[in-house]
Amino acid sequence: MNPLERIAQLEQKHQEQIALIKGEAITELTKQLAEAKAVVANLTAQYEKLTGKKLTGDKAGGGKITRKRLSTEEKTALVKLVAGIIKNAHDGVSMGNIVQQSGQSVSAVREAVKAVKGVKKTGAKASTLYFVK
Repeated sequence: MNPLERIAQLEQKHQEQIALIKGEAITELTKQLAEAKAVVANLTAQYEKLTGKKLTGDKAGGGKITRKRLSTEEKTALVKLVAGIIKNAHDGVSMGNIVQQSGQSVSAVREAVKAVKGVKKTGAKASTLYFVK
């Protein structure tokens, strides 16, 4: 047998050994993964039993939330809506109530309140009330 044939034979033998070792490693990893999943399931069940809540693994607020950009037509409609809400509240209205009634984000409502002419506010921070002069 010449040296080139010997090299080819050794390469083939080692490739087979590498494939065998990779297969064993994959089998071991899948076994460890299954065990880890069982541990996680057990801990999740214990958590749910203790707290009475489902453990979802999501962040508070549930997933990714992106702020919707309003078109110019939506912005003008929101300004009119906010102006109507403020005018109808004779004793004043808080930002939270305006947001709740309009169904828009706080930042969009804040910009709409700035655009309403003749708005007067009293109080500070959470106790701020908005009126129309």
